[in-house]
Amino acid sequence: MQQILIYLLRILGKIVTFLADFVVLFFAAGFILSSFPVNSSFAQTTEPDSIEVYVTSNGVHTDIIVPVVTPYIDWRTKVPLHHFGNVDSTYSYLAFGWGDRRFYMETPKWGDLKPGVAMSAAFWPTRTAMHLEYIKNRLEPNRHQRPILISPAQYKNLITYINKSFQKKNGNYMHISNSGYSHNDTFYEAHGKFYLFKNCNNWVNHGLKAMKVKTAIWAPFPYAIMRHLR
Repeated sequence: MQQILIYLLRILGKIVTFLADFVVLFFAAGFILSSFPVNSSFAQTTEPDSIEVYVTSNGVHTDIIVPVVTPYIDWRTKVPLHHFGNVDSTYSYLAFGWGDRRFYMETPKWGDLKPGVAMSAAFWPTRTAMHLEYIKNRLEPNRHQRPILISPAQYKNLITYINKSFQKKNGNYMHISNSGYSHNDTFYEAHGKFYLFKNCNNWVNHGLKAMKVKTAIWAPFPYAIMRHLR
């Protein structure tokens, strides 16, 4: 019995060591690869018809923020106001975030996070959802909210990228009924699987690449994106 216990403890020790090494390597790879940018020659446009978009970070998760209405799209035709609790036509910006569906649904606040939800989101390819939030006014630029001025052509590329992220039925985005954290946000079914190497920040990073904006080669963490938008 004692020998079995010793054997099991050795196995457990190897598992713990492996996980610790994995975490260290993951963070190291994220830091190194995020140091090398793509689209290094990008410069914010000075064209009179430029569009201002934002990338925001809460320290863990990043979103892309766009104007609700431009000559190129009125997002209310895609995400109608009646899908939201109390939003009207005075709201001028719309936030898009992609992520693990279960994590989104079950974790309105960080204090609600369950270990099982976190583990499955990190290590197992899971279903995804798009989180949308209508925003009343223009954001105040700061280190957590970075504005980017892009050309109409770049914005059209972003529209295409965002549109492809949604699951559709009869051409319409598939709304998840009775979802959302407050009066101005809700969720839709999304394409793709979420896991450690393909997370919410990677989704934003690929959106920046679609616009040919300067960003990281690989961006698993918010700082990997925000550092190139300073």
